[in-house]
This record gives sequence, C-alpha cells and structure tokens, in this order.
Amino acid sequence: MRILIAAAVLAAVPVLAQTAPKTPFTAVERLAPENAVRHITGQELEATMKKGMTPGAFYSQILLSKHDGYQIINTIRDKDGQAEVHADWNDNIFVQEGEASFVTGGTQVDAKETAPGEKRGTSIKGGATASMRAGDYFFVPAGTPHQMLVTASKRIRFIAFKTHK
Repeated sequence: MRILIAAAVLAAVPVLAQTAPKTPFTAVERLAPENAVRHITGQELEATMKKGMTPGAFYSQILLSKHDGYQIINTIRDKDGQAEVHADWNDNIFVQEGEASFVTGGTQVDAKETAPGEKRGTSIKGGATASMRAGDYFFVPAGTPHQMLVTASKRIRFIAFKTHK
C-alpha cells in the first residue's frame, strides 16, 4: 500500500510543478564587495536581463548595489508594472532605452502590502501621466504612487537609483 501511495505522489509532482504560479519577475544579484573598481560590460548586463525575460514575468532586473542608504537596479520590462508605493525609498529613474507611460500621484487601486513599507496595486486613479523615453530622468519621492505602462510589443530599460528617505 505504501508503495502505491508513494508512486501516486511521485506521479503527481510533474502536474503540481506545471500548475505552480509564474514568478512575477526575475531578479539577479550582481553584488560584490565594493572596496575596489568593478566593471560589468553592457553586453553582459543585456545578456543577463534577456535571460530573465521569461514568459509571465513582469520584468527582469539586476541588483548592482545594495546598502542601507541606497540601491542601484538595472531593469528591463515589456509589460505594465503594478502601481507601487515605497514608504521609505525615493526612486531616481534614468531611462536608457525604449518607451513607456509613467503615471504618478493619485491613489492606488486595490493596494496590498507586499513587504514592510511596500504596497502594490492594480492601477492608479487620478494620477498624472508622462511619456518616458531614452535619456529621461524621473524623481519619485517616497510615499508617491507610481506605475509604468508599456505598450504591447514595446519595452523599456532603465536604471533605478533608490535612496533611503
């Protein structure tokens, strides 16, 4: 009987794996001790992010630096983001390539706390919309709702320099 139960469980594992929810993003850490010059080529960054653009992922990102007071993240996305609010982090966003619409201010719709000091929602109601293009810079103060909207078949790549408020 135990053998039959074990066989049934083993047979169900592939089915369970297929129905598991997809990861909402792919994140790679490229952290290293920051007491010497460090160089990561653009080709390596691009290749790493392309690998992370898995089906169903909201975005692919590389965490380049992380400290108590700041974080540096390189991100590429080809889908709309969620409406975000960071209670303790300012976002400094430098658009590298591509385009998107950026909604800021207003009120998050269906916001839920996803981590301490972090809320995500489905959209923003009553916000202001700006176009994001290569070379643009955006500052989003802590506590401000914001959301990137990417047109189908388009993508955007940006560096977010997050500073603790």
